[in-house]
Amino acid sequence: MPTILERYEEAFQKHEKLARQAGQIFPDGVTHDSRHADPFPIYIDRAEGSKKWGVDGREFIDYWAGHGALLLGHGHPAIVNAVNRQMARGTHYGACHPLEIEWAGLVKELVPSAERVRFVSSGTEATLMGLRLSRTFTGKNKLLKFAGHFHGWHDFVIQDAYPPFGKAVPGIPAEVLNTTVICPPNDITAVERCLQTDSDIACIILEPTGGSSGTIPTKGEFLRQLREVTRHYGVVLLFDEVVTGFRVAPGGAQGYYGVTPDLTSLAKIVAGGLPGGALVGKKEILNLISIREQEASDEQKKMPHPGTFNANPLTAAAAIATLNIVKTGEPHRHVNRTADELRDGFNDVIDNHGLDWASYGEFSCIKMLVGHGEKVRAKDFDPHEWDYRRLKTASQPDLLVNLRCGMLLNGVDFPNNGMTTAAHSDEDINQTVAALDKTINWMKEDGLV
Repeated sequence: MPTILERYEEAFQKHEKLARQAGQIFPDGVTHDSRHADPFPIYIDRAEGSKKWGVDGREFIDYWAGHGALLLGHGHPAIVNAVNRQMARGTHYGACHPLEIEWAGLVKELVPSAERVRFVSSGTEATLMGLRLSRTFTGKNKLLKFAGHFHGWHDFVIQDAYPPFGKAVPGIPAEVLNTTVICPPNDITAVERCLQTDSDIACIILEPTGGSSGTIPTKGEFLRQLREVTRHYGVVLLFDEVVTGFRVAPGGAQGYYGVTPDLTSLAKIVAGGLPGGALVGKKEILNLISIREQEASDEQKKMPHPGTFNANPLTAAAAIATLNIVKTGEPHRHVNRTADELRDGFNDVIDNHGLDWASYGEFSCIKMLVGHGEKVRAKDFDPHEWDYRRLKTASQPDLLVNLRCGMLLNGVDFPNNGMTTAAHSDEDINQTVAALDKTINWMKEDGLV
């Protein structure tokens, strides 16, 4: 019998041909680190609902969800219609337009911290802007972030986003690295110790459900503790809700947990699945961008903020259509239920095979640890009891490669960290669980588990 990887190479020959072409153009042949795959990635031709189809016509149930940007699934009719209408009217006016006001109004209505809104073009831009505004507002220079939390790839926040923790990211000057303070996640004592001993910290930034969309989970109590300690020390609290905004709940994680930060970075769903993002927060902080406010001030602390595609009308149209559905709360009930069912189904399969694997996560996010080496039933796995470094590194790379290829052969595109959308059906969930069972059987035949 052929191995999983041999089956994969035989089944996806058209994809391999494209991968060879891409390898002559892009580093590693890809345009995003997470799209790198061994032995080669798949290539998608179209998508609709919970499905996408490869260049050879093969169908996949999709759990990438557009890197988290798609809460409603692919090609939702309301979004497609809105974008088509706007495309005919113009994609970029180089001017103010009514849609940006309607879009911002929806953001302000839904997000508790959104006293003021400023649109940007990506999540990385939103966090970068939040940090610069925090420095401008406080007059301090440093930020505090948590190991394992991801806030975009700019110099100030990429350190310790990925293992191996403590290793410097190349290309960042030491002077910049020295302005970033790294704390272990979920340790309020360590945070307070940093604030007591360093009066130059302007901002604390974190993913409010935990590092890498909850791979290293955080509890609501920690968020409440952070809110209290940042107020006490006069430090800006910035929730990075690029993933969690409008996914966890209509008001994001801050709405769900009832903890309101000073600033919030948004992207992905806020832009309706198109490129775009926003920074929202307290009026007195966001107004540091204001030309009028700063002209009237003696301090003259105006922070410049241009951006060619800020609030472009095409993205605004998609966003308005999306957020009008988001505010009903119905998509969240669906995605959370289907994710619960998928995690439970995965863990039943894992325990039936007696493997040291586990599926975990909260809300619509599904995480997988594969070959973690511990004797614990998957259904009893509690990530809060694990060291954060192991949650990011415990899976065996060779098992992950074979798992991904086996799932694709069985019609499921499931990354190690997947998400459900409002388009996923019960049939999709059942088929995905069956795909995992069949893939594990193949891995046993190959002597991998």
